[in-house]
Amino acid sequence: MKARLATSMLALAVLAAEPARADGPNLRIEASVQRPQAGKRITETLAWVDGPIAGTVGWFVFAYQDSEGYREIFGGPTIRPLPWLELGLGMGRENEGNRHRRSAHFSMDGEIGSFAGYFENGASGPAHKLYLNYWAGPSLGIGLMEDFSGRGPRVVLRLGEKANLWGALLRDRADGATRGIAGLNYQF
Repeated sequence: MKARLATSMLALAVLAAEPARADGPNLRIEASVQRPQAGKRITETLAWVDGPIAGTVGWFVFAYQDSEGYREIFGGPTIRPLPWLELGLGMGRENEGNRHRRSAHFSMDGEIGSFAGYFENGASGPAHKLYLNYWAGPSLGIGLMEDFSGRGPRVVLRLGEKANLWGALLRDRADGATRGIAGLNYQF
């Protein structure tokens, strides 16, 4: 709990300036590869679409699929109570168990950094991801990433204005093994 509080405080310090918010819908696509064990590889693809409705209220839809056959999709409303803070709640479906899935997410974005995360639960169990990023230069971001299996350092390289290449090394809480994840994000 102390580590999460410290991460939250650091994230607030990093968020120095308001970013511009897009007027229309945004689409972000991410493809990543992880190696949880020697000789095994899992590919993941996700898509995130969001946009404004009126004023500070908006919407989002999230879809995910991995190479082991798991799929989920959910969406819901968002609210932006401050120019740099977005909160959202979602409901959806997955292809396992009773098939219901629910989520909550937050995003704090500034010119020099960001802190974002989502928490979800459903038939296949809980999942979460947290990202803390500091832009050390115009094309280099450094930070931390945590998901349901581990946490560790993350590096982001900007590839122009719409794409990022990133990688992370996460230490698994269960067995202490380190697993690598690499991904590419593209925003339309």
